Amino acid sequence: MNNPGSGTLEPLQTETFTMNGADVLVKELMQHGVTFVTTLSGTGLSYFYVACKRAGLPLVDFRNEQAAAYAADAAARLTRRVGVCAVSAAVGHVSALLGVLNAWFDGSPLLLLSGASEHTLTDMGKFQELDHIPLAAPICKYARLVDRAERIPFYVREAFARATTGRPGPVHLTVPVDVLSAEICGAVSLAGRSVSGEGVCESCRRSLAHPRDG
Repeated sequence: MNNPGSGTLEPLQTETFTMNGADVLVKELMQHGVTFVTTLSGTGLSYFYVACKRAGLPLVDFRNEQAAAYAADAAARLTRRVGVCAVSAAVGHVSALLGVLNAWFDGSPLLLLSGASEHTLTDMGKFQELDHIPLAAPICKYARLVDRAERIPFYVREAFARATTGRPGPVHLTVPVDVLSAEICGAVSLAGRSVSGEGVCESCRRSLAHPRDG
């Protein structure tokens, strides 16, 4: 605490924390008002599910990806907020695109999150390797691959802004499993305020300072 009689300020007390990319993703979704996620469990989503459970974000599991995407679309129409659907890579992604297409035609703000095998193994025969973005881009207002955990907040905020600006519509993010599992270091004050530059790992600092670097 500060001592008003001494005329000096004591150093701000902080505590370090470690989150992974999935924790950051779930935190961003909840900050944007997401109250549940429709899904069909599959490859690449395990870290996301654990983060949802840890944060108290409900998951509604379906028997196929089309139904999950249609449910997120329906939720968006009823609540006038972005509906979120999470599916696995490749086959799961393609199956969910029918619901995305419906949202595209009807102007519904839907976010499709697709898992994927490790980004670092691209072009090396990883499990169900498929470039999701060219498939989603023609029927989405915004479609991106998230290649680093530190960039998750940026991409989520961009996706929500695009989904709700002008004529509403669907957006897409592919988040590989190694991005979801990657640890992000930082520090917060004991009062809950973030401390800029304090305790942030060097790799995070470089990525945030130069977001367009490989």
